[in-house]
Amino acid sequence: MQTAHLSNKRHIIIPKDIIEAYHLEAGQQLDIEITAQGILLKLQNNTVKTNLDDLIGCTGYQGQPKTLEEMDSAIEHGIIKNWGKHDSD
Repeated sequence: MQTAHLSNKRHIIIPKDIIEAYHLEAGQQLDIEITAQGILLKLQNNTVKTNLDDLIGCTGYQGQPKTLEEMDSAIEHGIIKNWGKHDSD
């Protein structure tokens, strides 16, 4: 078990090997939770939340929208082109 220290300015000092193992950087934020076992520090999830509307148009495709059948056909064609036709087909 590792030991963290609380400085006189109430800053938590995390051991160097834990900082390196988790690639922590100065200024990175951690979430703190109080649990039945004590205090839990967790890396804050800084992933930007997106939804489907945020992604529409990100491919740069400018043509007419394709149907699901057209997309399935193009995928099948690409598979056959790259890997050949499967024996069971």
